[in-house]
Amino acid sequence: MAEDSSGTTTPTPGFVLPGLRCGVEMALVGTIVLLIGLPTEEPIRLGIVFLSALLAMTVVLFWAVGRHVRRWIRYAQGKPTRNTPFD
Repeated sequence: MAEDSSGTTTPTPGFVLPGLRCGVEMALVGTIVLLIGLPTEEPIRLGIVFLSALLAMTVVLFWAVGRHVRRWIRYAQGKPTRNTPFD
């Protein structure tokens, strides 16, 4: 692999911290949806609540994967991988 002429290297994006962050975000979203919708006793509404929690967790998962893929693309291009503390 070719070395950068300026001598600076960008750190590789890790997998552990983004994975933990994604897991916590998914758990929080699922918990919030379940806490809002679980006081129901009707089976149809209960199923809708569970499906909406599952859908929300899936959206968070794909959002986090897309964010991580963008960081790896920036790393492959030689650009900084961390723009903000929340990225």
